[in-house]
Amino acid sequence: MTLYPGGGRGGTAEVVFQHLAAREPFIDRVLRAEFLRRLNDMEGVDIPEGKLELRPNFRLSLLERDHNRKLLTETLVWFRDRWGNRDTA
Repeated sequence: MTLYPGGGRGGTAEVVFQHLAAREPFIDRVLRAEFLRRLNDMEGVDIPEGKLELRPNFRLSLLERDHNRKLLTETLVWFRDRWGNRDTA
């Protein structure tokens, strides 16, 4: 993910599925789809599955919600674990 400050607009978080598609273990569309599903669990995030090859974004202001911050943290831990285990699968 890339974070862009937005001044008065609050900024965005860009999810770089486009770049993940070329990097182990996320060349597997199933893993990218699971990453997408986890992000979409956050209230206010609704990224369509058709964006799995692109760079969709969501508003950083959504992270003002405690529940969304918790879900994002869990999602990033999941992501790290998948990446960390890429050579053992």
